[in-house]
Amino acid sequence: MKEIIYIQAGNFSNYTGAHCWNTQESYFSYNDSDDSDVEAGISFCESADAQERSTLYPRLLLFDRKSNFGTLAGRNALASLGEDVVEEPALWTGGLAEYRQEPISKSTYQRHMEKEEESEDPGARESQNPTTSSKNLNQDVGDVRYWSDFSRVYYLPRSLQKLPEPPDWEETGLDWSQGQELFRRFNEESEVMDGAFRLLIEDCDNVQGVQIMNDTDTFGSFMGSFLASLRDEYLKLPSFTFPVISGVASHNPDGDDTKTTRKLINEAFYLRTLNEFSSMNIPIQEPTSWPISLWNDSLGYPSNSVYHQSAVLSAHIESCTLPFRLKHLQRDISSVCGQLNWRGTSPFGELSGVFPFTEFSDLDKRIINFSSRNPIKSSSVHAQLDVTRGFSTKQIDAYEKWCAEHQSSNIASIARIHGPAYPLPSSFPPLKEQLPGSSVQQSHSTSLRLSSVLPTTELYSSISASSNTGKSFEEYALLLDKCVKGRTPSIASLDISLDDLKELANELWTMHDNASEGTDELST
Repeated sequence: MKEIIYIQAGNFSNYTGAHCWNTQESYFSYNDSDDSDVEAGISFCESADAQERSTLYPRLLLFDRKSNFGTLAGRNALASLGEDVVEEPALWTGGLAEYRQEPISKSTYQRHMEKEEESEDPGARESQNPTTSSKNLNQDVGDVRYWSDFSRVYYLPRSLQKLPEPPDWEETGLDWSQGQELFRRFNEESEVMDGAFRLLIEDCDNVQGVQIMNDTDTFGSFMGSFLASLRDEYLKLPSFTFPVISGVASHNPDGDDTKTTRKLINEAFYLRTLNEFSSMNIPIQEPTSWPISLWNDSLGYPSNSVYHQSAVLSAHIESCTLPFRLKHLQRDISSVCGQLNWRGTSPFGELSGVFPFTEFSDLDKRIINFSSRNPIKSSSVHAQLDVTRGFSTKQIDAYEKWCAEHQSSNIASIARIHGPAYPLPSSFPPLKEQLPGSSVQQSHSTSLRLSSVLPTTELYSSISASSNTGKSFEEYALLLDKCVKGRTPSIASLDISLDDLKELANELWTMHDNASEGTDELST
């Protein structure tokens, strides 16, 4: 078995991760008659609690500020995580004034979950009544305050890494050096690399790699130091990273805007770190940069809700990485990284797709590029991995015909994976087709025999390597050149020398040239 270790860091990444883990939980088989095409042991490990009850837990390290964990602690099988223990004073015998923070109330969804868990049948969460359990419940998730409010899985205590809250006078977006220092101190105190991470590695028989998703604004430099530490110990372990960035084009920064300039410079540092330490990287634009057309048509989601934004992104991330977890497909992180970066010049790609997929005109009109504001031109692509979900044989034939007509012959390396329909757990926000009065497509595909009857939808997701990534590096390099030449007040306020910024700009220009090299040769 080729296990994957997952790393999540930051609030938005943990929202997205919660959706992904709920989807992966829906693949579980609870009896011998059910079978799934997805190998659960790749992403989950088995452990027992004090009552010797066996439960599957994500192979995960999850970093976030302590205040973002919400009520997760009360629903963990192994320990009451997050509940601070108030110790009795050992020496003081005088009066004691005690102040306790008001406990966080359980979410609407958590209360529904508790009712489900009253059943002794481990598969009863989703399978007893598909209409009430999957359709009606996901319309009553309630107000989501934390990513844990809709989480369906249990976590090992060592998986949850709670960082202390920053002082009131300190912003959450740190300078690059401050984030590095935060990781150094946290690692010294918690021994996360020699403790929790090493235990995850040792629990694997044949680990295939690490899959990472993080918010760059709040955890970029922190994760940069994590990757450097990872490479010191595990030099050849493949990594597949999804960094959430804002991008220069989203801001048009003024040199005097210290906060925006600092944010973009941190992103530039992190992109350079990923280029050095990570096998393949798929930058994700912040949801505020996504096209407004995404929220229309078949979704009907509010565009400003992190719960809904992360749900859309999770569907694509869970789908484009599905080949890593399929039982009967010989593709792992290393082989996909090699396919996308077959020239060995640039370990970067872009994520695009259609969710939900309704008709083949979607491939011409509704493909969203989540990695860049620039549309992906077929002529600029030199490697691509396409994943479809829930396509029938007739649809696959039509899709292959569409590819022959629209995809450029310049693509030197292309792979197409046809997977099972995408399941919609009760924690997932309902699509328009699931609302009252609409028909709900139940999972009936012979390619995936789910342990429960869930509503499903069709989906198209793609990762491509093209010259678009080179354009992004160019934008960061131009920004740095402008800042260095102008020596703006915002640069003077940062704890970064001009020589370091010049070096960073030069390396970004090199990354730009490397990302564009393959396309130039293939298009001649």
